[in-house]
Amino acid sequence: MAKRKTTSKKNDTQVAAIIAGLFAAVVILFLIFSKAHQEPSMETAPGEQPLSSVQAPQEEVPNEMPAAVTHHHMIAAYQQEQQEETPNPQPIGNISGSGAKIAFIIDDWGQTIANCRYLKEIPEPMAVSILPGLRHTKDVANCAREYNKVAMLHLPLEALHNGDFYPPDYIIKTNMPPSLVNKIVEEDLDQLPSIEGVNNHMGSKATADRPLMTLIFRKIKPRGLFFVDSMTSPHSISAKLAGEMGLAYGRRDVFLDNINTREAIVKQLVALARVARRHGYAVAIGHDRHLTMQVLKDEIPWLEHQGFQIVSIKELLHNR
Repeated sequence: MAKRKTTSKKNDTQVAAIIAGLFAAVVILFLIFSKAHQEPSMETAPGEQPLSSVQAPQEEVPNEMPAAVTHHHMIAAYQQEQQEETPNPQPIGNISGSGAKIAFIIDDWGQTIANCRYLKEIPEPMAVSILPGLRHTKDVANCAREYNKVAMLHLPLEALHNGDFYPPDYIIKTNMPPSLVNKIVEEDLDQLPSIEGVNNHMGSKATADRPLMTLIFRKIKPRGLFFVDSMTSPHSISAKLAGEMGLAYGRRDVFLDNINTREAIVKQLVALARVARRHGYAVAIGHDRHLTMQVLKDEIPWLEHQGFQIVSIKELLHNR
């Protein structure tokens, strides 16, 4: 009888040990599982980068933003920019201008008048290119006139790739009948009677289409306007066509603010200075943003100190 009790006690001990071991294993697995979910691994395969460090490639194309439908988004973006602290400008260096001419065109005006104050604060010549049919289209034209800046129509043209939404017949497209193209161009021009020129908003598909651009140029030329190609397409036929039609023509050399940081914009200003020194003149396009305008206010004096002449796009086209 004593032997049976001893055996039973031994069996109970073994069962307890097994249960304890299973419990410990469950706890360990639970801790491993929890850690895996709370602290994801940052290890990457050879030659790869962590996702947090990968940036999308930057293409040298202008902002192709929606028009009237994005008014509230534009205001929110502007307010966020206003809250960001703008660092004090730092000396760039020396690039001898030797009298080379530079013209600035600032696109996408019409959503807000918030940056109109810069048209007063920057005394040098500048062109503002205004989108048609927006809340402040005419207000910006009035600001440009008040502060002696050239006003232009920022004509919306069809892009090869565009995922943004626009109202019907806001963008001039290559498959539109000529009568509709003429109607849209005339209405856009009539909204801004004080403009002196036109440049394209988007247009990577449209500017490569000779019949469409012929229609547009036939509406521009009788009004005594010039055309500046934003160069959203390497296949643009605008230069050749303008020459054939006797239309005053220019083209963009440098985009200033595809990357919306002070460092990037200053870098593009340096590139602009080098182009102007090499060719004797250069045309820069930027966008209606607080940071872009602030950098121009800070750095245009540097360009002038280097010997560059800041001129209006109209003067540049007539006196190259």
